[in-house]
Amino acid sequence: MIILKKGNYTYSVSNLRVVSCKMYMRWKFMIKKGISWLLILLAITMLAGLTFNDQDTSNTDLQAKDGILDLTGISKNEKVVALSGEWKFVGNEYVKPTDILQNAKVEIVPGPWKENVQYGTYQLQVTLPAHFDKLGIRVRNIWSAHRLFINGEEFASYGTLGTQKEGAVPSNPVYEIYFKPKTKSLTITLQVADFYNARHGVIFPIDLGDAETIANDVVKDVNLEKTTIIILFIFSIFHFSLYLLRTKDRAFFYSALYFFTLALLVSTRGERTLIREYPAISFEWYFRLQDFITYINAVTLFFFFVYTVETLVKRRTAITLAMPLILYGVGTLLLPARSLSFLQYFFFGYINVLALIIIGRLVHLLITKSTKIPRNELMILSASMISLLIFSISGAVDQLFFSGKNVLNRAGLLFFILGMNVFLAMRLINRTTEAEVFSERLEKATIGKDSFLEVTTKELEQPLYHALNVTKSLSAHRTLIEHQLLEQQLERLLYLVNDLKDFTRIRFQDFHIDVHPVNVQMIFQHVVKMHERTMEKANIRFYTHADSQLLIQADEQRISQIVYRVVETAIAHAVNGEVVLTIMHHDADVRIVVEGTGPDVIKQIAADETGQSIGKAIIEQMGGSYSVDILHNGIRFLITLPFGGYEKNLHNKTDYILPLPLPTLNDNLPNLLIVEDDVIHAEVLRSLLQNHYAISLAHSAEEALYTIQHKKPDYLLIDEVMPVMDGLVLTKQIRTQYSYIELPIIMLVANEYPTNISLVLESGANDYIRKPASKESLLARLSAISLTKEAMTNAIEHEMNFLQAQIKPHFLYNALSSIISFCYTDGERAGHLLTMLSTYLRYIFDSGKEGHRATLEKELEIIQAYVEVEQARFGSRLSVVIEIDESIDTAKVEVPSLLIQPLVENAIRHGIFEKEGNGCVIVKIEKEENFLVVQIIDDGVGMTAEQVAALTMGKNISSNGIGFTNVLRRVKELPKASLMIQSKLDEGTTMILKQPLKEHANVENYYGRR
Repeated sequence: MIILKKGNYTYSVSNLRVVSCKMYMRWKFMIKKGISWLLILLAITMLAGLTFNDQDTSNTDLQAKDGILDLTGISKNEKVVALSGEWKFVGNEYVKPTDILQNAKVEIVPGPWKENVQYGTYQLQVTLPAHFDKLGIRVRNIWSAHRLFINGEEFASYGTLGTQKEGAVPSNPVYEIYFKPKTKSLTITLQVADFYNARHGVIFPIDLGDAETIANDVVKDVNLEKTTIIILFIFSIFHFSLYLLRTKDRAFFYSALYFFTLALLVSTRGERTLIREYPAISFEWYFRLQDFITYINAVTLFFFFVYTVETLVKRRTAITLAMPLILYGVGTLLLPARSLSFLQYFFFGYINVLALIIIGRLVHLLITKSTKIPRNELMILSASMISLLIFSISGAVDQLFFSGKNVLNRAGLLFFILGMNVFLAMRLINRTTEAEVFSERLEKATIGKDSFLEVTTKELEQPLYHALNVTKSLSAHRTLIEHQLLEQQLERLLYLVNDLKDFTRIRFQDFHIDVHPVNVQMIFQHVVKMHERTMEKANIRFYTHADSQLLIQADEQRISQIVYRVVETAIAHAVNGEVVLTIMHHDADVRIVVEGTGPDVIKQIAADETGQSIGKAIIEQMGGSYSVDILHNGIRFLITLPFGGYEKNLHNKTDYILPLPLPTLNDNLPNLLIVEDDVIHAEVLRSLLQNHYAISLAHSAEEALYTIQHKKPDYLLIDEVMPVMDGLVLTKQIRTQYSYIELPIIMLVANEYPTNISLVLESGANDYIRKPASKESLLARLSAISLTKEAMTNAIEHEMNFLQAQIKPHFLYNALSSIISFCYTDGERAGHLLTMLSTYLRYIFDSGKEGHRATLEKELEIIQAYVEVEQARFGSRLSVVIEIDESIDTAKVEVPSLLIQPLVENAIRHGIFEKEGNGCVIVKIEKEENFLVVQIIDDGVGMTAEQVAALTMGKNISSNGIGFTNVLRRVKELPKASLMIQSKLDEGTTMILKQPLKEHANVENYYGRR
C-alpha cells in the first residue's frame, strides 16, 4: 500500500480512491438533478407560451356606447377588437334587421339580460377603421338559438327562433364568418331566443377583426386546446398505470379520473373541440355531458385529496360533502339539458367552499404537523391547491358573470397540473426511498429471525424427544385416551420443531437429507393411529388402497413430518366424510394420493401455506413432486417419490372404518356442555374438568343446539371460532330461548382485544376466558358463574315472596265478605266463589315452587278465578272478555308466572272501578312471528301523559294490588321482551306485553324436570 503524507495527516491510496469515488458519484447526481430541473423549466416555459400567446380580447379599452362602436381611432397594429359594451336591445320582440334601433334600451355585452325576457334583438352600429379590409367575426357563446345579420343580410343562423318554448329549437355552437364589407360602417343585428338556460344573452365577447388574423387566432386556440387535451389524457393514462401497479394507493385512481374528466371538460368548453370534431352531436346530449363532467370533475379532485392525505377528512364525511355535487351532476345528465341551470350559481359556489375547506385543512396539518405526509409534499400540495382555487374562482366568475377569457383561469390550471404532478412524483420518490430503507431493515431482521429459529429449534428438539420417551414409558399409569392425547401433542410439537429446523436450513442453503428405502404405509399407519381419536369424534372413515410391501426412496424422519401434516389437513376437510389413502407403483415412481372429502360443500379451511411450502421443498430435495388440489367438498394431496423396491414378510392391511362411540354423562355432577370443533382441544378440556362436571362434547353449533334441546346442560363452554356457525352466532341463537340465569355461557376466546370482548359480551356470554386456559382458571370461572346463578335464583325467590306478600289483606276481607253474603242467599254460588278464591291463593303461594314459569293455560285460569271473585262484589259493573288466537296451544305455551294477572288486576282496579258506570276489560292474546303478544285493553278512567311516563320510568302511581314496577322490572329481565303503555284520559288504557314464544311438547315432564 502506498502512503502519502501531508503535514500532520497521512492518507492511503485506497482511502483516496474511496473519497474520489464518492465525489464522482456526488457530482454525477448533481448533474442529473440539474438537467432534470432544466427540463422542468423548459416544459413550464413552453406550456406558459402556449397558454398566454393569444390576445385576451376581453380586456380591450374600447367599448361601445349607446349601441355605437367607433373603431376609426385604433392603431394599425390592432387587428382584432372585441365588440364589447352597450348594445341596443329590445326584449320579447324580433326586430327586422333593416330597422335601426335608436330609442331602445341598452344591454352590456358580454352579460345577462337585465329584463326578465326569453327572446329579443341586439343591434350594434360599428364604424370600421381604414386598415380593416377583409373581415372576420368570431362567435364563442350566444344563448342559444340566434340569427346574425350584417347590414340587413343574414350571415349565420343556428337553431330555430320562436316566441314559445315549444316552437324554439336551441343551438349553441362556436363559429367564425368571413366577408368583405361593402361600406366602412356595419349594422350588426342579433335575434336571440333562450328558453333553456338560467343565463340569457351573449356569454363571451364577439370578436371582430382582420380575417387572416382571426383565422390564425382560431387555429392557435384550437391547437392549444387540442394540445391541452392530449396532455391531460397522457397524464390520465400515466396515473392509471401507476394505480394498476399499486392498487392500494387510491389517490392515483382518482387523479387519473380527474385528468380524464378534465380533458373531457376542456373539450366541451372554450373552443369546444368535441363539437368541432363531431358536429353530429346534438345540443341536448352535448350540454348534458358538459354539465355532468363539470361537477363530477370536482368530485374526483376532492376524493384525490381525501385519499392522498388520510387525515384530511374522514371517508364518511367526504362522501357526505361530495354527495350534493354527485346528485346534481347525475341530475344534469338524466334530465333535459340546462333544466337545472338555475342551481348552478349555488353549486359553483359550493365547489369553491370545498376548495377552501381543503386548503384550510392542509394549512392546519402543515402548522400542527399532525399528518404522516412529509413536509415538502404537504407544502407542494398546499401550493397546488391554492392554484386550483384561483382556477376555480376565476372559472366560476368566467362562467357565471360573463368575464370572457380569463388569464388567471389558465394560469391557475397550468400551475395546479404542474404542482399536482410534481407532488405525485415526489411522493413516489419518497415512497421508493422508504421502501429501500425498509427493505434493508427487513433483510437484517430476516437474517436475525432465521438465526433465532436455528438456535431455538436446536434447543427445543432434545427436550421434546425426552418428554416423548418419558410419556411412552408412563403409559401404564395413565388411561389409554390420556396417553394417546399426550403422545400425539408431543409428537406434533416435535414435528413442528423439525419443520422450523428444516425451514432455517433451507434459508441458509445448508439442507441435507438421508435417503434410503422406507415403507411409507407403515408411516401412514402410525400417523393415523395418532389421529384415531380425532377421526372417531369427527365421524371420519379411513380407507387404504396400497401394497404393504412397497418401498420408497426417502428420508424417513422428514417423510413422517410431511405425512403427519397431510393427514391432519385431510382430516380437517373430511368431517362426517372419509379419508382415502392410495399408494401405487408407476414406472420409476411411487404415487401417494391422500384425499379428504366431506358430504357437504362448506367454507374451505385455510391450508398451512408455510408448512405446505416446506413439504414441497423437502419432497423436491428427495427427487419427487408435491401438489395440492382444493376440491368442491374437500382436498387432495398428490406426492410422487422414487421407487425403492419391495419389502418381504408384511401383510397387506386394506380398508377399515373407525367406529364412533357415544358420550356418557355423570348425573351426580353438574352438566357441562363443551362446544369445540377442535377434537383434541375438546378432549383436553374434558380431561381437565371431568372430575368436577359431567362433560358432554359437541363439535359443531348444530350438534350443540341438538344437545341443548333434548337435555339442557347446566353450563356451556363455547369456542369463539368454529366453521359454518361461530360461537358468537351460536350464543345469540341460544339467548333467544334461554336467559343468562337459565343457561350461563363462558366463551373461549383467542384474544382479549377490547373490541372482541365487547362483541363476545354483547352476543350474550356471561363471561369469557382466553385459550389455552389452565385447569385452575377454568374451574375458577365456572365456579364464579355458578355462584352468580345461585345468587340470582335466590334473588328471584325473594322477589316472588315479595310479590306474594303484596296481596292486600282487605282484598281477602272483601272477597270473604262477598262469599259470606252469598252463603245466606246462594250456597252454590258461595261454594263456587270459595273454589275460585282457593285457586287464586294456591297459585299465588305456589308460584315460586315451579321455576317461576307456568303455562298460558294456568295463567288464564288464575285470571278467570280473580275476575269471578271481583265480579261477585261489583256485579254487572265489570265485564271481562278473553280472546285467544286459535293457533295458540295454551297448554304448551310457557309464560312467566304472575306476569299477565297483575296487568289485568291493575286494569280492573285502577281503570274500571275508579270510573262511574260499567266497564269492560279485553284480554287479547295473539301470535306474531316468534313472539307472543298479550294486550290488556280497558275503557276506564285512563291516564295523563305524565302518569304514563311515570309508569314507564318504573314509578307506581298507586299502592293497590301487585305493583306495576315489579312487573316492569321482570319484563326487562326477559330476553327480547317488552311492555308498552298507551292511554288517554277518560278514554281507557292499553298495555301490550310482547315476549318470545316458548312451546314445550311435554309440559308436565318439562316442569317435573325443573
